[in-house]
Amino acid sequence: MVIPKSGDIVKIGDELGFEEQYLGSQDSTYSENGNIYAAINGILDVNEKERIVHINAHNEEKRVIPKQGDLIIGEITMIRKSSVGVRIVSLNDKVTVRNGNYANIHVSNVSKSYVDKLDNVFQKTDLIRARVLSKFGKEWKIATNSPNLGVIRSSCKYCGYEMVPKGRDQVKCPFCNHSERKVIASDYGQVEIKLRF
Repeated sequence: MVIPKSGDIVKIGDELGFEEQYLGSQDSTYSENGNIYAAINGILDVNEKERIVHINAHNEEKRVIPKQGDLIIGEITMIRKSSVGVRIVSLNDKVTVRNGNYANIHVSNVSKSYVDKLDNVFQKTDLIRARVLSKFGKEWKIATNSPNLGVIRSSCKYCGYEMVPKGRDQVKCPFCNHSERKVIASDYGQVEIKLRF
């Protein structure tokens, strides 16, 4: 079997090399029995200096799997003692309906200021914008510790009305006047999720 070289077109399942020679990229290759195989169709890119094999696909817009640096919009599904569970609903402004991608925000990646209890700054059903840091097991590690990241939409936990911003780190219900501290994005309440498939 001829091993393809950098610049060759490869298809799913093509053998690209051996694990002793190269590291395969997580988003475009997979390893089996010591061999590296193509997980997607595209053009092979072999970085000889760093010893990494990667496939460049021309379908970046159709991608539904997050990668480091991507912006996601997600719904808070679970609040634990030191982390928050998030279901990813949008990846780089493209809705990813029921794709099974889940993420996790560790308390250290929530805000630049100290957060003592996560349920003081997030609640279930909050919509957040976050940046993907890495993959950890089956979940993605994400962060909300930048000004344009954080809660973008929240409902009052008492009456269900949509909360409005009140200062830099608080939201208030216009119906029952309940206030809460939140890690809010700079454009809180102004974000519209557009359906782009």
